[in-house]
Amino acid sequence: MMNYKLIIMPLFVFSIVFAISSYSWLMIWMGMELNLISFIFILMRNKTIMNTESSMKYFMIQAIGSLIFLFSINMNMISYNEISWITALVPPLALILKAGMAPLHSWTPPVVSKFSPTSLFMFLTMQKLVPMVIIFSSWFSICTWIAFINIVVGSIGGIVQSSFYKMLIFSSINNIGWMFMSLMQSNLMFLMFFAVYTVMNYLVVKFIKLMKIKWMIQVKLNSFPQKLLFFSLMMSLSGLPPFMGFIPKWMVVKKIFFFMPVLAFVSIFMSVFTLFFYLKSTLSILIASSSSLKWSLSVHYNFNFFFLIVANSCSPILFIFLT
Repeated sequence: MMNYKLIIMPLFVFSIVFAISSYSWLMIWMGMELNLISFIFILMRNKTIMNTESSMKYFMIQAIGSLIFLFSINMNMISYNEISWITALVPPLALILKAGMAPLHSWTPPVVSKFSPTSLFMFLTMQKLVPMVIIFSSWFSICTWIAFINIVVGSIGGIVQSSFYKMLIFSSINNIGWMFMSLMQSNLMFLMFFAVYTVMNYLVVKFIKLMKIKWMIQVKLNSFPQKLLFFSLMMSLSGLPPFMGFIPKWMVVKKIFFFMPVLAFVSIFMSVFTLFFYLKSTLSILIASSSSLKWSLSVHYNFNFFFLIVANSCSPILFIFLT
């Protein structure tokens, strides 16, 4: 555990900073490969059969994406004066594949749903950072389409999900579109959105670890604090005001509505679908928990549990100051 914290985590953070701050394509590729190696070590901490299988699949997909990215970048550098639109789109498509963004996201639900909660949190947050920044800085012209596709796919794809992990995966795809929209505003807006998004995912993953759940059917809430926490977390992920998840989305729409009204309208419209599948899951679980006997689950109300309630409940105060 000590070696993991002293070596792997600093290497993981360094690889992200190195890839983002590099100006050479080769250095960017090396940073992403360093990031892949460190993340594989994080995945392999839990040595179960399912985790080992998902780690191997994740490695193969990332290796294919890295190979396509490196090959396409080299081809563009060799034939610089004869770059076609096909060869120009291959590098960002490789990054989209590596990050699990739509439309190349089909591998993420079956693979990432077998990760441990800690690995899931890091994939949903930190592993999205490098591809998004590189695509935005090098292929700005396609960012609007990426935002549009991810918002639509993430909103519709989460409706039929019964797994907490898969719901978070499609919620992440939806939020990728929102983060691209924030990038088109300013770096400060993106940092604020990414920080709130990271905190929300941390609170949800912490809840999953405390309750030891993975599927919606496993959720049995036997007390009012549990129900309050679960409801506030789900509504925050859905972007319902005045919870934490609403604040960055409201600020992004407020800014982007003046020069991209169509994209702003689509984002607001698809948020209704996101709110629908979170409300559907939340209300069904709350009703079932109210009428069922106590399941084989014991939750001790320690500091961590009440920390989740307080952290998610402080967002209305932040909302008041921001408005």
